Amino acid sequence: MKYIIAFAFAPQAHAQDSDAQANNPLANTTALTFQNQYTGALTDSDEDANQFFLRYARPFDAFGCTWLMRATVPLNAFPTTGGGSNTGLGDINVFAAYLLDTANPAISFSIGPQITLPTATEDSFGSEKWSLGFANVLFNATNPKFQWGYLLTWQASVADDDDRADVNIRALQPFAFYQLGDGWYLRSAAV
Repeated sequence: MKYIIAFAFAPQAHAQDSDAQANNPLANTTALTFQNQYTGALTDSDEDANQFFLRYARPFDAFGCTWLMRATVPLNAFPTTGGGSNTGLGDINVFAAYLLDTANPAISFSIGPQITLPTATEDSFGSEKWSLGFANVLFNATNPKFQWGYLLTWQASVADDDDRADVNIRALQPFAFYQLGDGWYLRSAAV
């Protein structure tokens, strides 16, 4: 069983569609997000685990284009085989997404490079490999009550510890938001 709690801090626009754009991962705003993912009763164990994600996103201009940089720093607490748990930093992930002009301000689309740095403080918290890949994001806010989109990522190992298995990960995270009003919404974001 997993429980996810997320808090975001970002300047809010006073536009009519600000509720929809508040959930836009490609919004033209700087954001700091705190997300906690608790996992009870891990497979083959009666122990719990916890991951806390500190995420920072910021738009920037480079090469005459608008980009969005997003960095994720995971802090992990996982059970050990002898009892107790290990706590520490995981691998830091950063992507820079080029924002393409869709000719519709309610639709955001981006693609760009992704890098994962081997910053884990414990072997079980990361791959001990430098990884490169790409990230692609779509966000559709054409409907003021219902927004949807996805985050598609892929990365593969390029260097570092030869004793560890290579990484080759692809993930698709579709997401949907239903606006309830007054800043409240329902969200689905499975991976």
